[in-house]
Amino acid sequence: MQGPIKTKPPRSGAPHLSREMSRLLAKLAKKSGAMDPRLAANWDEIVGPDLAKLCRPLQTKAHGRAKSLEVAVANGAAGMQLQYRLESLRQKVNAYLGPGAIARVTIRQTGKAGLSQKSAYSEVGPPSRAAQDASTNSDDLKTALRRMKALLNTGKD
Repeated sequence: MQGPIKTKPPRSGAPHLSREMSRLLAKLAKKSGAMDPRLAANWDEIVGPDLAKLCRPLQTKAHGRAKSLEVAVANGAAGMQLQYRLESLRQKVNAYLGPGAIARVTIRQTGKAGLSQKSAYSEVGPPSRAAQDASTNSDDLKTALRRMKALLNTGKD
């Protein structure tokens, strides 16, 4: 009779997808100049809650040996407030990434969609219908507005 049949040893399990993908994406982000994942993930802790409400990091750009950080703001008011605090923002980011990592910070106004968090200035918008109705207190004004609406709907003078 023959001896026992020799088989191959069992295969090791598949690698964890999340671990492999995070390594791959970090390498791609570094090559493409996209945002450093550590910076984006820890933004609130790096810059503090007051600056984090105003802006979010978009990307880093290399200019020779110097790098610049581009941040997104919701609107002009947030951009103006951030403009006065750019040096503080740059110092906080450099304290996290290392001395001289970021030479310059630029601001891009992206609107509400550009921010993943609510901005202190993104709540401003057109007044709601209820607010408009509440502001028309005068009966004469309401009557005149109804007459004008009726005239516009019928096409008469």
